Amino acid sequence: MTTRPAARAFPYPNKPRSETVRGPLPGFLFLVLTLLGAGLSSIGTPALAAAQTSTAPAKEAPKDASKGAPADQATSGLGWSAVSASISRQLDDNATVLRQVFAILNRKDATTGNSELDALSSQVQKVQQNTQDAVTQIQSYDSIIESFLKILGPKAADNEDVSVTSQRQRMQQNSQSVKSALMRAKLYNLQAQQLGTAINARRTRLQHAALSEHTVSPLAPRFWRTLLTERAENRYSLHAGGVLSDWLYLLIGCAITFAAIGVSSPLILRLLKRCGAHFRTATEDSVREALSGSIIAITLNGALEALIATLAWFIWAAAALPEDGGPIAAVIGETVPVCGFIIGAGLPIFGRRGVLAQGNPGERKALHGVDWILAISILLLDLLRTFQAQDAFGQTLQILLEIAFSIGVAACAVDTFRRLGNQNDTRGFAPSALGVSSLLLVVTVISILLGYVAFAFTLNGWLLSLGTGVAIVTLLGLCWRDVLERLFSEGGFFSRRLVQLGLTQRRLSQIGVILSGAGNVLLLLLLFSIAQTDGSFSVADITNRLWLLFVGNTIHGVKISLDTVVLAIVLLVVAYYAIRQTRSWIRDRFFPTTRLDIGSRTSILSIFTYCSWIIVGLGILSIAGVSVQNLTWVVSALSVGIGFGLQSIVQNFVSGVILMAERPVRVGDMVEIAGTRGDVKRISIRATDIGLSDGSTMIVPNSQFITTSIKNATLSGATGALTLTFQVPLTTDPEKAKAMLLEVAAHRDEVLATPSPKVRVSAIAGDSLTMTLSVALASARDGGSVQDAILFDVFRRFHAEDIAITTA
Repeated sequence: MTTRPAARAFPYPNKPRSETVRGPLPGFLFLVLTLLGAGLSSIGTPALAAAQTSTAPAKEAPKDASKGAPADQATSGLGWSAVSASISRQLDDNATVLRQVFAILNRKDATTGNSELDALSSQVQKVQQNTQDAVTQIQSYDSIIESFLKILGPKAADNEDVSVTSQRQRMQQNSQSVKSALMRAKLYNLQAQQLGTAINARRTRLQHAALSEHTVSPLAPRFWRTLLTERAENRYSLHAGGVLSDWLYLLIGCAITFAAIGVSSPLILRLLKRCGAHFRTATEDSVREALSGSIIAITLNGALEALIATLAWFIWAAAALPEDGGPIAAVIGETVPVCGFIIGAGLPIFGRRGVLAQGNPGERKALHGVDWILAISILLLDLLRTFQAQDAFGQTLQILLEIAFSIGVAACAVDTFRRLGNQNDTRGFAPSALGVSSLLLVVTVISILLGYVAFAFTLNGWLLSLGTGVAIVTLLGLCWRDVLERLFSEGGFFSRRLVQLGLTQRRLSQIGVILSGAGNVLLLLLLFSIAQTDGSFSVADITNRLWLLFVGNTIHGVKISLDTVVLAIVLLVVAYYAIRQTRSWIRDRFFPTTRLDIGSRTSILSIFTYCSWIIVGLGILSIAGVSVQNLTWVVSALSVGIGFGLQSIVQNFVSGVILMAERPVRVGDMVEIAGTRGDVKRISIRATDIGLSDGSTMIVPNSQFITTSIKNATLSGATGALTLTFQVPLTTDPEKAKAMLLEVAAHRDEVLATPSPKVRVSAIAGDSLTMTLSVALASARDGGSVQDAILFDVFRRFHAEDIAITTA
């Protein structure tokens, strides 16, 4: 049987940070060179900060070059001489850790268990992160030194000053040193990635080996004969020096700890009620309402019981157990907080005075003692895994204990859901859960009879831990949501104080929703960490898994970790509010002091917004460690996508940039496109919004404004023109008709006197005369209403003279 030794502690050397010392530097020359180096440095490297660091010379300049002494002192590596020693020590420490991990993975005298692999993986992750940071730091110095060498030139010029020659030599030496350190850092980073891959492969093989391990079936007589022959081996752990030599004290300590939980839990709950915690007892029709109203008290009672359980165990261990109590005591100390939380949260629900006390008696009876059974099962699961890792018993006795545990867990699940299936409130989920637990029991029994005890034990242990984790995470999530609702509810104590500071209730609700979402994300990560422990519910294992999620990994040079994601989200939120406030200041404070029209203002605000978000995007890429090399495959894929399906999107994007820069169409202009007339309301980077006369909005892609003919009625100015064509009989006096049309136009206030209205004869037909009336309007947007008014007035005026007139 595969044994898994306990996790070993591997010393991880302290990694000194690079130190920078500020010092005097020549003014103008250094400023120019610094800006040049910062421009050449890659995204995300602290080139400017590196350029500003002091630069102690690697060796003193010759005494006869007194004039060049300050320059030599200022440019001797631009800080590389000051930090090279610390970076070298850091790389040496990383190399030592990599050698240790490699030696442990390749040793032949012992097997490497899952806990030891987790410790090794954590060390490799730290080395990988450290080397990646070192690469970023060294690259900044490399880019600046290369900038200096370009200015100084590769060779000495004729009649060159001695100080410049000395400076070039020093820069070349520093350049070689920097490139050597950069090569070392990249090599160690690659080795760390390879070791991480090897550790993951080793862990996968161990899991497959454990699940597929075949032993003697308990139905075979040989199984029981082997158990009798292992008496001496089983008793060895109980003797002095064995891992269970203090078994009696460990057993008494567990009993005292659980007794302390059982005795103190009602007292703690009563104290919480007196302190104002809401706790409701359910009737047959209000179980959900009672649980929802009591969730904070339930969670607080569980948290306090976890603390009491931890204190009770460690006090007993310090008083009764010699030294640290060994690995068994350590596992118990890591598990009792979870057991305390389960029992402490279960009492307010399943206890005699709990939420279900006055509810359905069948439900309370079916769930009676579930919290204690669950807590003891979690403790037994971790103890059995520790017994297996420490070889506390012989192989056959260990298998027998795992058989008993697996069958016991599956049978308890079947019995619990069978009793819940007879209740009205639980008929919605109990039958399905009963079917799954029954299938689990059948699979467990068959696997044990066939000799696959490890598979049955791992399956039941993992499902037990996952189910417990889901219950705990759900309880914590509901409690967190209830706490936020109480804190940010309208009229609450906390909300009233924040409203007095200027925050609106709507803003407080948004903060509550954001905090609730952040808490749910963290709880999901906690559940994911529990699911990754392969059934162990040790606080140390769960914390280690959760820490690895925060530390993250570097894939193809891109740092992927939770802290990076959180930092990117925070940057997005801060940038959103900063850009919005800046836009408001420009629009409300700066623009009123200028003579810019509304179109120019809109274009400036749009360009500012897009440029700001581009800078924010580059900053996020810098935080993630993404460089141009990392984006090569993205650019390649994007070029293919543009060739197949993104032509119109790119075309509209470029057209939007042209519209904002060239401004043939501005916000507020009245345009006519494809026979539709309207006012330009907004110009975005992809499309333009045109408001129509019926109140609707037509969205036009920007490319149409570049590739088709557009009529802009207000491009040359705010005024407009209107031309109307009439037909009058040939028997009508043309001068009289002309005077009547001019009279009608002169009576309209919208018609400008300058230029004056004009009437022309445009055609003479067989029985009619065609005349055109042209007027200038104060606003091009009045064309429709003015046309209607003039036509009405012309009809009335000509009808009064008994002259037939029509429009052409």
